[in-house]
Amino acid sequence: MKIVFLGTSGFAVPSLEKLHKTHGIAAVVTKQDKPQGRRLVSLPSPVRSAANRLGLPSVSIEGLDEADAISVLESYGADLFIVIAYGQILSCKLLALPKMFSVGLHASMLPKYRGPSPISWAIINGEQKTGVTVFRLDEKMDSGEIISQRETAILPSDNSETLSEKLAADGAELLSGAVEAIKAGTAVFRKQDPKDVTVTGKLKKEDGMIDWHKPASEVHNRIRGLYGWPGAFSALSGKAVKIWSSELAKVPASGSPAAPGKITAIDKAGITVSCAGDAVTIVELQAEGGRRMRASEYALGHKVRPGDSFSNDLH
Repeated sequence: MKIVFLGTSGFAVPSLEKLHKTHGIAAVVTKQDKPQGRRLVSLPSPVRSAANRLGLPSVSIEGLDEADAISVLESYGADLFIVIAYGQILSCKLLALPKMFSVGLHASMLPKYRGPSPISWAIINGEQKTGVTVFRLDEKMDSGEIISQRETAILPSDNSETLSEKLAADGAELLSGAVEAIKAGTAVFRKQDPKDVTVTGKLKKEDGMIDWHKPASEVHNRIRGLYGWPGAFSALSGKAVKIWSSELAKVPASGSPAAPGKITAIDKAGITVSCAGDAVTIVELQAEGGRRMRASEYALGHKVRPGDSFSNDLH
């Protein structure tokens, strides 16, 4: 069975590696190299880098619906397209190219959390479990028939990066088994239940702004869910501060609660900030243009004191 693999982000790499070992990959299709970092150096996608390392032929395509791209994809004579985190929905014309069909891997238990960034939104929303789904692609986003699923617990220690790594590994194993079933003709296809559908939106920079008027659990989950990019952030003395990690803090039973955003304590654990009736302790943060550091170290170097406040007021 001839497989063409389409993917871009690091989430797809474990699946590429696994399928290369178990089933073989005829070709890899990924998006074009893009400038990255402060110096805007053009770097290959994680999938292209993996393909090069594995010695697999690869081609970079930005717009899959363009005539030249369709011609390239058609030339492979694929039996199966495997599409993971490519960054573009395949049109009906593209879906018709493989001799069999196209298969996707999505980082949720479909039909929940269709759409982009399902891992981040599951954490932000306080979910205790999520999973991965192998499904047959159709012309709509993440709506095709389910082939197999595997559930995964979201641990209190998880952030979007650690959960993504776990789901990528689970997905690679699940996908390999599904491809084997497809090859053997034993795969079972199950329609998604429309009443259970939820859809996520694409993460934006402004999603990272912390609202200290929310309960501490919601603030903490947003910090965990937005780890890396876009990152949770707030303003301290008018300057943007990116918050990398936090913990739920214990609040004394006596006394009036502090105003949301007010720093109530600073110690080795970090900077404790009041939320809606409770508090979080910021463990790691990063000033704009600075390096990532322990919050206690930052407080000492920037003369942050209890009584100071985080806000949404960026100068």
